[in-house]
Amino acid sequence: MFLIDDILLRSLGFSIPGLDMFWLFEQILYFTRKEMYDQIKDKLKENRMLYELGEISNDDYTRINARLVRQLKLAEKARDMNLGVRTDILGGG
Repeated sequence: MFLIDDILLRSLGFSIPGLDMFWLFEQILYFTRKEMYDQIKDKLKENRMLYELGEISNDDYTRINARLVRQLKLAEKARDMNLGVRTDILGGG
């Protein structure tokens, strides 16, 4: 409900400072998580390429890959939790 209200108010040119701050923090959090997720995926690709080119050993590849996969799973779990969903703190429904 808050999201629809925000969109309607912004489209009409109205702004509620408190809600704008929440929206701003949600956007910062969203882009931070997305950047972290993308960086981990890039490191996984780089690790695979270094292994295929013979730059790192199989043991190093396995160790680094396991660490990055753990980080990726945590990042996916944080992304899927959808903490940006607003709740009605006044209990109005």
